[in-house]
Amino acid sequence: MNKPIKPHMNARTISSRLSGFETAVRTATATAAIASSALLAMLAGGLPGSVHAADFAPLGEGILPSGKFVQDYKYTLYPSETVPWHYHPGKVYVVLVSGTLTEEKGCGRPAETITAGSAFTELPGVIHRVFNYGTEPVEIIVTAIVPPRYAGYQGTILVNGPRCDD
Repeated sequence: MNKPIKPHMNARTISSRLSGFETAVRTATATAAIASSALLAMLAGGLPGSVHAADFAPLGEGILPSGKFVQDYKYTLYPSETVPWHYHPGKVYVVLVSGTLTEEKGCGRPAETITAGSAFTELPGVIHRVFNYGTEPVEIIVTAIVPPRYAGYQGTILVNGPRCDD
């Protein structure tokens, strides 16, 4: 901890004490920045246990005559990774290129296993999460058709989980 500055101290002592204080402030600021960055990275990647090393590669985007956006991207989910509870704001078409994906919609519904070579759709607003329990990467090609306000959206809108009726 820094020692207090007293009125009888010479300029060199005061300068030394201020330098120590400035170092402490810089350290605290850097620590706060690192913590903020870590929190932001966690939130961007999702809730605990979520994707941190998955690869996301936009392939293209276009506008339909209706004004809706068509977005294509490739997503790779590595073994033992998950995408936490989320939904999509528009209809999504998915082709599973490699690996085995497990999808859970919650509320007591059984998980579904989807294998390479399969294709499926997801309706807007359906809350779900996916897992790669396998030993090889899951690679999917996604086509999303979203309202204009979601132009540039990339993948998912994270939520706490589905709301289940009792």
